[in-house]
Formats: sequence, structure tokens, C-alpha cells
Amino acid sequence: MADPKTKDSKKLDEFITKVDEIETLVKTLKYGEDDDVKKAMQKADEIIAKNQAQLTEKLSQTEEDEEESKEPLPETKTGFSKTVINKSSSASQPPSSPQSMGPVDQQGFMAAMEADARERAERRKIGEKQANELKEKGNEEFRKGNYEKALELYTEGLSHLKDHLALWTNKAQTNIKLCRFEDALVDCDWAIRVFQNSMKAHVLMGKAYMGLNKYEEARKAYKKALECEPSKQNLINDYLAEVDRAERSHQEEEKAKEAFQAGEKGPVALLQQLQKKDQLPIYYSGGFQVLKNFLKNNEQKTLFRTEGGFQIITDHPCFSKCFSASPRSLSKEELDMLNSGINMFALACEENEKNQEVLLLTEGLPEKLMRFMEVKIKGPGRVLKSSCVKILHTVTISVVGRSMVLQRFDIPRLLTIVFNLIRVNDDAALTAGCVLNNLALDNKFKQQLRDNIEIDVLPAFENVLKDASSNQAVLPTCVSTITNLSNDVVIRKKLTDRKELWKILVDAVFNHKEKLPQPLSVELVEACLGLMFNLTHEQTSVTFKEFSLPICKQCLMICQSLKHFKLMVSRSLGILSHVLPSSIPSVDWFCDNGGVEVLMFILKNDESINRKYALKALTGCTQINDHARVFIVDHKGLGTLMKQLKSEDETVVGNAALCLSHCTQIPKVCAALSKTDIIKDLLVLARDGKKSGLQQNCAILIAKLAQGDQRNLERLRELHGVDILHDCMKYLK
Repeated sequence: MADPKTKDSKKLDEFITKVDEIETLVKTLKYGEDDDVKKAMQKADEIIAKNQAQLTEKLSQTEEDEEESKEPLPETKTGFSKTVINKSSSASQPPSSPQSMGPVDQQGFMAAMEADARERAERRKIGEKQANELKEKGNEEFRKGNYEKALELYTEGLSHLKDHLALWTNKAQTNIKLCRFEDALVDCDWAIRVFQNSMKAHVLMGKAYMGLNKYEEARKAYKKALECEPSKQNLINDYLAEVDRAERSHQEEEKAKEAFQAGEKGPVALLQQLQKKDQLPIYYSGGFQVLKNFLKNNEQKTLFRTEGGFQIITDHPCFSKCFSASPRSLSKEELDMLNSGINMFALACEENEKNQEVLLLTEGLPEKLMRFMEVKIKGPGRVLKSSCVKILHTVTISVVGRSMVLQRFDIPRLLTIVFNLIRVNDDAALTAGCVLNNLALDNKFKQQLRDNIEIDVLPAFENVLKDASSNQAVLPTCVSTITNLSNDVVIRKKLTDRKELWKILVDAVFNHKEKLPQPLSVELVEACLGLMFNLTHEQTSVTFKEFSLPICKQCLMICQSLKHFKLMVSRSLGILSHVLPSSIPSVDWFCDNGGVEVLMFILKNDESINRKYALKALTGCTQINDHARVFIVDHKGLGTLMKQLKSEDETVVGNAALCLSHCTQIPKVCAALSKTDIIKDLLVLARDGKKSGLQQNCAILIAKLAQGDQRNLERLRELHGVDILHDCMKYLK
């Protein structure tokens, strides 16, 4: 039997533990952080629920015990005694003891807890409203660039509602703007406490680590952001690339610092000498040329940047003054000096993305460069114009440089300048074309052009191609630029609807085809065919269908007579594979002029990509033209098509099956194929094929073969292929 004292001691310990627990909860509810308060409220709700259950059970048990504890009253001489004996000692259990708390006291405690919870919820509602108002005010100040005021408002907002996620992330972003990276990390940490899967918080943490040159930690933060939102893969890849660039730039600066400390002064001493005031322009011009000779590696280029080389643009006593002046007001010596400086900056930016970034962020640089590029001036001014175009070309080679140009330059104005330069027959034209082509590689550039490409680009482009006075050497680059732009679906649709563009392209191919093998003509014809290959994807365009026949004629002539120009032939076949399946007049002309023979020759002898194009074009012919079907059958083409059924490319297999099914319209084909094992091969393809188009085409061919010859039907039944054929019915539309 358990010792009563031990039992009482255990109960007392349990009671004290409960009291401590409740006391802790009360303190947390009153003074704790918001996250801890949430947890405390949850715990309090659990205690209340538990106490209510115990109270109900105890009341029920008490009633049962009272019934069972009623003892018979002792019998006396005068009857039954009505004296009730209190078996509990009042001395051992005073009224103030916690153990004397009755049901009413426990209910009061729970009611107090519920009231406190309601009160806190109401206070939170008010706090949330005040916090949101302060957040909006802070956002307004942030947009104006008043970061200190914004930070003050965000902080005040958090005093009203500490678990406000947007306030923490906005505060972190503001601290990053103020270069208070450690404070930003603290803000990000709080934001993640509020919501651990906040992508924005992890991204801002990565940026804060970047500011502290902690590149590995930045990578981890960005990768964590990707885990929060896997769909943002491209965005996070950009951030990670930014980390790589920053780390590389930091390492270059450290190496440059070490080299400088080791005595390799390089450009530093010259930069100091070039700051002398009141010197003639020729003095600075010579200095820039000498300084350029020192910029042979990234260490020297980095030293040039870190020692203020790019500040020459805004702070140099002579260069900044001349660069801000009207080009026509400058003397020959001043123009020469500017030209030397621009060439120096261009070399400093070659293969150095950080230098490109610093250059393009220089105040007023875009406006000044464009002013010198668009002015009509001879002599040294013309040379300076070429140098301005050259530096623009240098920076647009890299992804970072292109992005900065798109952010900092007035793009419509820049495009006008570039196209005007292209039409001038000098060295600047070719470089200007390369600038345009580089920009066209950027998706943001395409997005900017979508709405107004008919105004900003296409008329100028068409004029360049038509104008015989344009620099012919730049024409292939211009066409390649439009080809890059046509990868955007919206732009491609607008291009295919322009009759003038189609006419110019067809005429260019026709005219320059006659000038082959001149290198320029080869390059231009290849570029035009590449653009037409992209544009002919839009087969729904009415304008495209109008030009299908002339396009088809030019492509067939190239395939027949210019076989040694492999790229031209390949692109022509690709165009034919787009044109023939959607143009009956083109198919009829093509088949009447030896086109099917060309396609069959390529299927038997050429490279895989050309065979793929030729097979698709041939399928377009056999679908429409009986001559094409007869030619294939009469020239042992069935065997060639059956070989294509063994290809690993399901698109090729599907087109081969479709072409064969067209040929079954010739009476002897089904009988001829019954002597092969084609039914078995087609059943395997129909069963195991991954593309529904392949399965559909194989099912169609099987059905036509079985319908056309009894032996094929028997073979189908023998292989239990009817079920497979039935399963493929769902792919038939």
C-alpha cells in the first residue's frame, strides 16, 4: 500500500508544476513576442479544454461518490440520529488553499482566459490596421527615394504588429538601399520567423550577403528561395549569375590591390598625372593613349576602375567639359582628345562586366553618347562617332551590358540612330548593325518592341534592304537581327503579316542568288532563308500564303542547282517543310517541276536533319498530289519510306507512316507491302509510341493496309493486333 505522505507530496508537486505553467503562460501573454504569444494562447486553449473535460468528469464522479458514501444513520433509543459528522479536517485544508478551488473558481479562470483572448484579438485587429497604414506611407517614401523616412515608418508599423511579414521584408529592402547589410540580415531573419517559406525574405537575405561580400552564404540564400518557389528557376538563376559576377569582380579587385602593393603601379600614376588642370587637349589625348597601353589584363582594368578611371567622364577638367558640349562647337584637338578617351574606356570594358556596369551607370553617359552618334559631322567628328558606336558594341556583347543599355538608354531614339548609321557607307555601319543584333538577343528588348515594332524597327529595316546606297556588308547582320526578334511569337506574327517584308526577302534571295559565290551574297541569302524559315512557322497568316508559291520556287531552285551550299539547301528544305503542307498551288507546281525527285534523293542520301525536312515536305505532297504518290511507288520509294520507320525520332517515324498511308491509294501498294513485316512493325510502334501523332498515323496505315489486302488483315488478326488498333482509336480526331 502506498505511503499517504508520498502520495500527497506527489500531488503537491503536480499542483506546483501546473501553477508554474499557468504563471509562465500569463507572463508570455502579457509581455512576450508575437510568435510566442500565439503559442501561449494555443497552450492556454489546450489547458482550458483539458480542465473542462476533467471538471465534467469530476462533477459526475462526485455525485456518484456522494450517493455511495451515504451511510445508514445510527439507531438510538429515541429513533434515528440526525447528526452529520464532517470527516474532513478543516485545520488541514484551510479555505484559502488552492486545493479547495471549486468548480466555480475554475470556470472563472477559464472565462478570464477567454476574455483575454478576445481582448488580444481586438487589439491585434487595431494594430494590423495601424501597421498597414504605416506600411503604405513607408512605401510611398521608398518610391520617392526617402529611405530613412521609409525605414522609420516601417519600424513604427512593426511596433503595432510585430509579425507583419511585408513590413519586415520592406524594412530589409530599405536597409539594403542604405547599405546597412547587417541590419537587413536581422530583418530577413525576423521575416523568416514569421513565414519560413517567404521567397522574398530569402532573396533579400542573399542580397544582404552580397553587400557583405559573403558570396557562398548568398548562394545558399538564393537556393533556399528557389525551394520556396520552384517555378522561379529563371529568376534565381539570374541572381546566382549575379553572385558569380560579383565574386569574380571582388577577386579581380583583390588581385589588382596585391599587384599595386607589390609595386606594379600600372595606370595609377598616369591617372594622377592626367588630373592636372589647365593643360592643352593634346596633353590629355596623349595621356589617354599611353594609359590605354597599360590596360592589357583584368588586373590593370580593375585598377583603372578602382582608382577612379571612369570618373574622368564627369570630373576631368577638360574631358568632361568637352563631352558635355555641342559636338560642332569643338575643335579638332578637342575631338581627338574625346576620341582617345572613348577608345580607352572601350578597352577598359572589354571582357570586364564590372567596368561595363560602372561605365553605363555614369551620370549622363547615354545622352552624351547618342548626341555624338547622331550628329552629322566630318573629319575627327566622324571618327569620334565610330568610337562611340564601338564602345556601345563592346558593352552589348555581354548579358550584363545589354541589360544595362536597355535600362539606361532611350531605345526608340537609339534604334533611329543605329538604322541611320547602317545606311551610311562607312565603318560605323557594320558596328552599328552588330549593336542591333546584340540587343535583339535580349528578351527584354523584344518585349519593349512588341507594341511598336511596326513603327520603330520594320520600316527602317525594309528601307535598308531596299536602298542600294546602304552599306551592303551590314545587310546580313540586319537580317539576322530580325531573325532573332522573330523568335518572339508576338513579333513573328506581326512580321508575317507585312507584305512588303515578304516581297523584299523573296527579291533579295532571287537577286543575290544570281551573284553567288560572292561571299556577301552567300551570307545574305543564308540570312534571308533563315528569317523565312522562322516566319513560315506562322502558317495561318494570309499574307504568308500569298507568297507561298514564289518562296517555294526559290527554295526548289536552290535545292536543285546549289547543292554545294549546304546551309542554303538545309534552310530551303526547312522552308518547304512548312510551306508545302499548307499550300495546294505550291504542291502542284513543286511536283510538276521535279520537286518529289529532289526530296526522294535527299531521303536516300542526305544528313538526318535534311531527311527530316524532306520527309515532312514529301508528306505534304503525297497528301494532295497523285503524281507524287505514283513517283514514289514507281521509283522504289516504298522501301526508302519503310527504312524511316526504324528512326529513333518519332516525328520522322510518324511522317513516314503518314506518307505510306497516302501511297496506299495506289492499288498495288497494299499487296506489295503484304510481303513485308510492316504490320508487325506498325503494331509495335502503335503500342509503344510516346507521341499520340505517331500512334495515330501508324493506326491509320494499319487500317488502310488491312482494308486494301486480305493478307494484311489476316496478319493483323494473327498478331492479335485488333485490340491495339482499337486502343489507338482514341487518337483519331
